[in-house]
Amino acid sequence: MARGTRASWLVWLRRASQTAFLLLFLYLFLQTADHPIDRPGRGVKLFFQLDPLALPLAWLASHAVAAGMLLSLATLAITLVFGRWFCGWVCPFGSLHHLIASLRPGPAKDKLDTGGYAPWQKAKYYVLAVFLGAALLGANVAGWLDPFSFFFRSLATSVFPALNDAVARFFGWLYDANPGIGPLRVTAASEPVYEFLRRHFLALRQPHYSGNLLIGFLFAGAVALNFFRARFWCRYICPAGALLGLVGKNPLVRLSRKPDACNDCRLCLADCQGGANPNADGWKPAECFYCFNCQSDCPSQAITLGLARDPLVGAGHARPGALQINRTIAVLTGPTWLRSFVKPPKPERLDLGRRRMLASGAAGIGSFFLFRTGALGAGRSYNPELVRPPGALAEDDFLARCIRCGECMKVCPTNAIHPTALEAGLEGLWTPVMKMTIGYCEYECTLCSQVCPTGAIRPLKVAEKQRIKIGLAYFDRNRCLPYAYARSCIVCEEQCPTPKKAIWFEEVQALAPSGERVTVKQPHIDPALCIGCGICSTKCVFKDRPAVLVSSAGETRNPANGVLLNATA
Repeated sequence: MARGTRASWLVWLRRASQTAFLLLFLYLFLQTADHPIDRPGRGVKLFFQLDPLALPLAWLASHAVAAGMLLSLATLAITLVFGRWFCGWVCPFGSLHHLIASLRPGPAKDKLDTGGYAPWQKAKYYVLAVFLGAALLGANVAGWLDPFSFFFRSLATSVFPALNDAVARFFGWLYDANPGIGPLRVTAASEPVYEFLRRHFLALRQPHYSGNLLIGFLFAGAVALNFFRARFWCRYICPAGALLGLVGKNPLVRLSRKPDACNDCRLCLADCQGGANPNADGWKPAECFYCFNCQSDCPSQAITLGLARDPLVGAGHARPGALQINRTIAVLTGPTWLRSFVKPPKPERLDLGRRRMLASGAAGIGSFFLFRTGALGAGRSYNPELVRPPGALAEDDFLARCIRCGECMKVCPTNAIHPTALEAGLEGLWTPVMKMTIGYCEYECTLCSQVCPTGAIRPLKVAEKQRIKIGLAYFDRNRCLPYAYARSCIVCEEQCPTPKKAIWFEEVQALAPSGERVTVKQPHIDPALCIGCGICSTKCVFKDRPAVLVSSAGETRNPANGVLLNATA
């Protein structure tokens, strides 16, 4: 076999795998858009169920996990054999970083200097320790940096809305300008293209999200850092990668170097995406993505990846594969006397520093108390602006389960669900909140509960959802037309979706601006019937600030936030 033939084949297989999973992720992402063809019902649950970080942190924080999340155990099991193969072959966010990193300009010497292992790569393990420490006491904030949550949230609230608006404006400009020669006009070709995009890719309504600028800048920064170091996020930041590195630090499939064939040219470092040191300095399996770039770049075929080598055998000389598998099975399942004669591959030691890891875990525990003792700490006070989607668990449980993925925000057909800023305190950053001044909760829609991967928003049937109170509407009498200006207006009552209207009118005599007495219908809210859907607020004739608003008071999920005395909400 010619030099690099097998390695090149593996590189192309890895690229095909990365492309397939990235396209699958984007396809499922687009399925959550509100298209004219049909209403969305599918999300990217599969990837969040494979997420190795979401399961342990959700269990630590809430002591309960959604059944689908158990699929991530398969990810961890495969990691025991193949190391961080998931990062190099499956993770769509990692594939994006890999693509951008491959476009890095500059001479090969610069890539050699930055391709090796750097001590700062330990930082991701300390980030993981912080998240684990916080989760032990019930604060699950890993969604801030979880790669799947970070990627989906960025696409949903920042990248996709920007692209959607740019495409719509471009085709709108073509339609208005309609350039061409004679009867040949550009719209003859552009309009069918736009119609296809509108029906299959673009959102039916242009989405807008609170905090999208910050989320977009963070995403752009994470991607741009690849020009400084290949896969910077994966090397230095990603807590999911840190967990996989710990689990797969002694994989059965390992890199082997033949000292007699290696001429120490260091070309294997040029395209090393993880800084795993495949050269003579010593391979670090916890950092390797199994991209096979090193094996493909090696001019002397001194690097191979295969089943674990026996440390008793000379360097570069492996036992036959079948014999190695038998030895591995014996080590894992055999009795103690057999294990004493069968030695496994020499374990890799991650020198993370015990004090640093303990300090990181202590920082996570300390952050829990800072989160919960703030003015908006979970379960301590109720922010009237913190209206959660229907089906959301009680606040403490909700924060312990929510991974800030943004699926509920993307799937909402009225653009009512947005990432929080500080409405729920720092612990609740980027969790979903209803913004009734932008959208409303559709009376017969349960999409947000269908796509939630962790059960932070529990699955609901339409009939059950229609009985849940997410808040309570109230009137600003300084702006409402019948109160402030003695003008009749019944828009809010007409829009109210409950079978028995939650808005009722009282006919009163009011003084008009002209000085005469007129009869007007002044609206009132029945708190026993109002479910807080917010359509009255969204449809109010005042567009700057509606005359009817919605607060979190009376929400079903938190009975202590009720408003009716001697009554059950």
